Amino acid sequence: PWSHLFVAPAGCRLVQLPPVVKRGRDYQPLQMGVDLEQALAIRANQMVSILEGFSPDLLIVDNVPCGLRGEMLPALSRLGQTGRTRIVLALRDVLDLPERTHWEWLAAGAKEALGRFYDEVWVMGEPADARSLSELPGMSGVRVRVCGRIGLGGEDFRSVGLDASGRWPSSKLPRLLVSGGGGGDASPLVRAFVEMLASLRPRVESRIVLGPDFPQKGTESIRGNRALVARVDSFVPNLPAVMSGADVVVAMAGYNSICEIESLGKRSVLVPRIWPREEQWIRACRQRRAGLAEVIPPRELEPLRLWQSIESALARPAPPPRHHRGAERAAVCAAELLDRSAGTALKGALAS
Repeated sequence: PWSHLFVAPAGCRLVQLPPVVKRGRDYQPLQMGVDLEQALAIRANQMVSILEGFSPDLLIVDNVPCGLRGEMLPALSRLGQTGRTRIVLALRDVLDLPERTHWEWLAAGAKEALGRFYDEVWVMGEPADARSLSELPGMSGVRVRVCGRIGLGGEDFRSVGLDASGRWPSSKLPRLLVSGGGGGDASPLVRAFVEMLASLRPRVESRIVLGPDFPQKGTESIRGNRALVARVDSFVPNLPAVMSGADVVVAMAGYNSICEIESLGKRSVLVPRIWPREEQWIRACRQRRAGLAEVIPPRELEPLRLWQSIESALARPAPPPRHHRGAERAAVCAAELLDRSAGTALKGALAS
């Protein structure tokens, strides 16, 4: 629902499907008066219409081979009949506990979909991630390419300047950025940070970016807290630019957050989600084992523990920035896949 907050690149048209959000283990549409089955039917029909009209050379499906509860299958079937479109599944570094993902893929028919529709799988992670994901149903029958994590080039976050209200103060105090990601389940983290500032009064400069899905009531209570000495934003269109000026980033452990933290070489304190999926917990533990982050289990989150973790992060040197090249490698994979497709089509035409 927040697509309007971003500026699409030149030559790119963004088509918004009726948004469906995850609440615990269930999903629900945001549109009033529409139940989930109706929303999924609308989405499925819209995908068929859009993709048939556009007739893409390449379709990249994010993370879920069949879409939510099979909503992509009609569109995949139509595209498969034409034989024109190359179809790729893009996966993050980790999805969940392997056994849980294995069961979900079997139940959703992912094995059949991979074998029938997909040309390649691109893993936006490391070789070890690809080896783990290779055990999922259907993965053995499709070409898997390891691209690496998606990173930030220097101009990716510096090209959009911050106005005066968005810049960090010029004081020498440590700068702490709290990012709620999308914000839907970031309330415990933000509340603990606000309580930490109020009760311990550390000498720091703080910024809080709640996330566009942060609960409205929680936003009002935080903004109405006159004792809070921190800048609070619901959304920042160029968050990496703000992050680049921080000494410590306090965040959950979503894929994008970790990629940005690593690309900028930032010390971090992570409070990952552990339910309904353990994706963030797995990712955060990897960061801790590599000495890149302090990690607080959600059940142990409280103001003093949070400040102690921030102090620990401030006491160690910042890690060097990591140049993740996942986007560049994915572009190369796309070009090679389309080149092979064009060559196959030409050979067929010559043969006939």
